[in-house]
Amino acid sequence: MNNGPADLKLSVAAVLQRYSSQLAGTTVLLALSGGADSVSLLYISATLQKQFGFLLRCIHVNHRLRPVEETDIDANIVRAHCQKLKVPLTIVNIAPGVIESYAEQHKTGIEAAARHFRYRALKRQMRRWSGTWLFLGHTRDDALELALMRFLRGAGPNGLARLPERRGNIVRPLVYTSRAEIEDYVRDRNIEYVYDSTNRDNHYLRNRIRNVLIPLLDREFPFWRTGVLEASFIQSQVSFFLKDAAQNNISWQGFVDSTLQGYQTVCENFFKQPLMVREEALFRAIDVVSSKKSEAFSLNYLNPDGIKLGCAKTVRRSSVRKFALGEVQTLDLPNCRLIRSGEWVKVQEKPQLVSATGFSMTFTTSGTYRVKNVRISIQPMQALVPDRTKTNGQMIFLPCVFRTPQAGDRIMYRGRMRTLAEVRQLEIGDTRDEAYRSEYYIATHYIFEDTLGIAVYMLIDIHSKVHIYWREPVSPTVEKIASFMLEIQIRGNHARRSKR
Repeated sequence: MNNGPADLKLSVAAVLQRYSSQLAGTTVLLALSGGADSVSLLYISATLQKQFGFLLRCIHVNHRLRPVEETDIDANIVRAHCQKLKVPLTIVNIAPGVIESYAEQHKTGIEAAARHFRYRALKRQMRRWSGTWLFLGHTRDDALELALMRFLRGAGPNGLARLPERRGNIVRPLVYTSRAEIEDYVRDRNIEYVYDSTNRDNHYLRNRIRNVLIPLLDREFPFWRTGVLEASFIQSQVSFFLKDAAQNNISWQGFVDSTLQGYQTVCENFFKQPLMVREEALFRAIDVVSSKKSEAFSLNYLNPDGIKLGCAKTVRRSSVRKFALGEVQTLDLPNCRLIRSGEWVKVQEKPQLVSATGFSMTFTTSGTYRVKNVRISIQPMQALVPDRTKTNGQMIFLPCVFRTPQAGDRIMYRGRMRTLAEVRQLEIGDTRDEAYRSEYYIATHYIFEDTLGIAVYMLIDIHSKVHIYWREPVSPTVEKIASFMLEIQIRGNHARRSKR
């Protein structure tokens, strides 16, 4: 028998009660897709925010993967709900084609690419509004689907562990609630919600599990849900044990080898540990090194699936196991390299690559660097922030990435997020002819991206003139936690700040 509306509210309140002292006085961001799960969570959270003392805000991300007619309906529905409940709403529109381009470039699926941009949007809004908590509308059915999907992909104990109600600053108040109970709630309240047409597309693994495998299990093995949840709970305990054993028995220390950084541990002690502990220790080190090298370096703390983006999607446990068994001395992974060298087992960065498709370099510490005729200085902030009208500096967070632009890149400029082409048009559109405004005049251009987004767009035109466009000042709350100042010199001269 399904719970009624009052029972569902009590269930959510029971979850939030466990964090009541931490919720009080904070801003909570709720990811609002418009589906029954997130809409029901919106209504319940809106009624509970006064009781628990938090301020609720919503974000709706349009991935541009469905017809405009559908996504416009989604936006209108979530906007109407938020207006009715007097909850502030931010709608983020991903540029058309960006997700598909990212998926092709990174050899990943559309779902993973969409997740990348969705997490990036959530992270930016958390920064923008000084959000402390993120509410997600994952239900018990989502947890079951995720467990089946990870099992079929050969995940280890951490991947098979039960989807927790809380991970870091993420809370899932509906994780103990079934989808059927959610649908009863919105139906009884006559609350409108949207249905994503892509949920019927069995091209995606999750949809095949939901639309094909689960109906089969329900028909032939009606007890399967209890069994999977129990197995997930057991794997959670195994994961906790392995994490604790790896942390206590295998100690990693940082090292710098020429320009490469990484972590190393004593080989003799490493191979004394049980195989599963060795694997867990390696994955922990891989996560740290890869997250610094990956574009997703700033997104890991907002990954609801609890998997480090940038390495877990391509690192196979079977490959790491061969290294952990001592069968191979060196193992190259997408963002790092495992090496058994003398008395050390090392997990280190891979050399930076420059190719026809782009360039990327990650900075994790302050210092002065020279890269591609660009002198880069990243120094700790002083007690007083310099007046940026009198300096070439820009506040920046670490880690940050110096890279070539990609499709869909946007920078906060003149009061709103703009594409790089829009920024160029604003600055030179009034004084240059059409040919100069086109892509033709770009000889080289780079960007700096930190945890808040693109901080600097730097362009060198065909006449060797340098144009630098700085990100708009961030909110005072964010400024207080900024701790570094970025300065740029090109060819021995201080780069001029672009006019605004």
